[in-house]
Amino acid sequence: GDHVDAHDVVVGVGVRPETGWLAGSGLELDNGVVVDAALRTARPEVVAVGDCAAWWSARYRRRLRVEHWDTALNSPEVAAASLLGQNATYDPVPYFWSEQFGRMVQYAGHHPSADRLLLRGRSDDRKWAACWLNEDRLTAMLTVDRPRDLVQARRIMVAGGRVDPALLADPEVPVRNAVSS
Repeated sequence: GDHVDAHDVVVGVGVRPETGWLAGSGLELDNGVVVDAALRTARPEVVAVGDCAAWWSARYRRRLRVEHWDTALNSPEVAAASLLGQNATYDPVPYFWSEQFGRMVQYAGHHPSADRLLLRGRSDDRKWAACWLNEDRLTAMLTVDRPRDLVQARRIMVAGGRVDPALLADPEVPVRNAVSS
């Protein structure tokens, strides 16, 4: 009800799940609705999907909740299979993108599980990437105007492949060529 004088107003919508209405439902709530890898809650007849679901990720060995429409788009199939008694697992490499000031910014993975950061290219380049590694496994990548790098990196992360950090750091080497055996 207050009036605030401003030239511009920025509103962030959807960054916190509204779960208060679920209090007393028997569902576990912790930064969203707690679900297993099949998106099942503690109540077998209830599943949760989208950015309110905090699912268990075997890939990252922790619970994840991602505020992006990509999660809402890709998780219902697993939830439906779970409700039908089928074995299904939701464990994607999280992904999002945005356009900022005429530049394409893309991110895939989950960098808090990494133990090393390396830059792909120089930070003063218009096109660059930040790569997070856990030992020699690519865990996450943030790219600015390097969409091909992101697509190739996401495939490596899905496959759980190992990379050669020296090759990965070289922006002249395609990301897919940084995979090591």
